[in-house]
Amino acid sequence: MTLGPALILLGLFDRATAQRGLGRILVVFGRVPLFYYVLHLYLLNILARLAALAFHQPIFHGTVIADFAQRPLGYGHGLPFIYVMWILAVALLYLPCRWFMELRARHRDWFGSAICDGPLLLRL
Repeated sequence: MTLGPALILLGLFDRATAQRGLGRILVVFGRVPLFYYVLHLYLLNILARLAALAFHQPIFHGTVIADFAQRPLGYGHGLPFIYVMWILAVALLYLPCRWFMELRARHRDWFGSAICDGPLLLRL
């Protein structure tokens, strides 16, 4: 797909209202993207360690991104397992993200906005 059809779809989705269904769920994540991003890093780390414990794999093997060391035989998981963990992570983060979205909506004063939106000096 080129940029033209993507921009047309973006315009159509921009006018769509998220009253119910999947759109309503996606709006929650779309309103707090940095909060979701930071939380998902910690959650995925915890889930990876729990999965390693459950499958009797080394917990601390491969924690560095650029780890080119030899992996033990049988280390890792298949793609279906990864998809299940991804869906689980998104489902677990929905309620905290919705809480933070509602917190941001309630606190539109300067102090709440500074806490929820980032440093005040960066927004000037």
